[in-house]
Amino acid sequence: MAADRDTILSWLADLAAAIVTDAEDAADLGVRIDAARTVDAATFASEALSMMRVIAESVDAPADFDRIAAPAATGQTLDAVNIMLGMALAVAGCRPDWPSRPSARRARSRVSLAGDVAIAAVDQLGGEGADLYAWLSSVTSVSCRVISDLAADAAPVVKVETGVSLPSTVLAYQLYGDANRASGLIDIAGSATPLVMPTLFDALAS
Repeated sequence: MAADRDTILSWLADLAAAIVTDAEDAADLGVRIDAARTVDAATFASEALSMMRVIAESVDAPADFDRIAAPAATGQTLDAVNIMLGMALAVAGCRPDWPSRPSARRARSRVSLAGDVAIAAVDQLGGEGADLYAWLSSVTSVSCRVISDLAADAAPVVKVETGVSLPSTVLAYQLYGDANRASGLIDIAGSATPLVMPTLFDALAS
């Protein structure tokens, strides 16, 4: 039983709509997704990976990286999804400007795990998947090293305890001398109430 094309193409279309901002790339992906419905199996596999790479290379922010997640799938469709996901995360993980060391390390862990799952899926292809196995192993390894370098350059996270709830803009000014950094403070703290921040939260050290 072959991978379900509708599942894969719908997944690609959803990711493209959420992540790809370049108008020409978005239009081209739309045409390619439609055309992929009628090509032979080998061409479909190659084209699906190629389209996923375009999407991954369009990632600019951590939120885009987080959007790359697998759809519900089973059997050979799940194997195909896992291979595409491993490749996409390896490519995408090197692109954002990770705001903190913990966020970069979480991304690296996700890339590493997805890479292991993808490589295991490729291994089931035997000799036919030898080139893909070698390439995917390499790109996952390189991505993890690059993200490690990014993590080393990112700001560390510290615990902040205020004793009283304050607005995020006030805290951003007190911590960094810049109230405009309030949105970043909210993201790191994971707060849903920017006007009344928790009294104990994580924040960038600088």
